[in-house]
Amino acid sequence: MEAPLLEFRSCPPASFGLQTVAALAVTSRRSVAVLSHHTEIELLRKLTVFAVGEATAGACRSAGFKRVFTAGGDLEALANLVCSHKAEISGRQLLYPAAADRAGDLVGLLAKMDIECRLSVVYAMEPVAGFPVDALSAVRQRRTDRILVYSRRTAEVLQDLIVSEGLEHNFSGLPVYAISQQAAEPISKMMKVHVADAPNEKALLDLALAEC
Repeated sequence: MEAPLLEFRSCPPASFGLQTVAALAVTSRRSVAVLSHHTEIELLRKLTVFAVGEATAGACRSAGFKRVFTAGGDLEALANLVCSHKAEISGRQLLYPAAADRAGDLVGLLAKMDIECRLSVVYAMEPVAGFPVDALSAVRQRRTDRILVYSRRTAEVLQDLIVSEGLEHNFSGLPVYAISQQAAEPISKMMKVHVADAPNEKALLDLALAEC
């Protein structure tokens, strides 16, 4: 059962100021979706893309980007990938279209490598007002036996809702499976959290299903 705790809101700038941009860094399929509907999409498609992982890279290719390089699934790997193409970016900028709330600091990582990266917020994930009714009913009736968490932001909202609605007892016995250590941290003191071997959906599902 899906129980989204964050709601998507698109908020890209009218123009990305592409005159100084050499390439794109992309860490989310949602960013790609926003770009694909932007008025500057044809210009954006001409740029090289550095994607954080396979899922994001696949979304880029589906959106019409032709030159896409794929990192190993986390920001450090992405920064290292970009650095290996440093000569292509020299004298210009890397554009980073991303969410308003982000885990990690790609701009900071690249600055240490003397690569200028410009963040452009293109969407926001707003927390829901309360738990989805069907999901909460399933938890209370013991019709669900595990929780999958895909981001740190989701984990933060999950913890806030559990505390604010006084649901500690209902959730205390449920194991949580997190896609990364970053995603696990906000709720690790409240619930038992298992972390996937790699920061991707396949590893997360493999972990959760292995304990069925």
